[in-house]
Amino acid sequence: MQKSGFPWGFAVGIVVAAIFAVIISLIPGGVFTDPVGYVVLLVVVFVAGPPTVWLLRAIAANRGVDPVSMVVGGMSGALLFDGLALSYIPGLYGQTGEALTAVATMLLVAFAAIGISAHFMGALKAADA
Repeated sequence: MQKSGFPWGFAVGIVVAAIFAVIISLIPGGVFTDPVGYVVLLVVVFVAGPPTVWLLRAIAANRGVDPVSMVVGGMSGALLFDGLALSYIPGLYGQTGEALTAVATMLLVAFAAIGISAHFMGALKAADA
């Protein structure tokens, strides 16, 4: 039985979420409030789901830990980081008002994309299942 990958995934999730918060802060606020620009951002975060799962699974393989718990840990770490950052340091995302609300919604779509990708990629099934 493999060791849990949750701690590794959790740490990776926090680091990746922090990096994306900085990237989001560099995007002009108008992109988040423009309907076409926002759809483009939503497509980008949705398409990023499978590569995120591949990254987490690759790290799990490299560390010799359970890939399922790695994926769950990664999602949990990122969700915790973004939830707390949006609540306590929203300026980290470089947006205010309607644009900040759009950022929060976009992050929810990103997490859903990771979960959906993980499901269809079989990343949430135990190796012996």
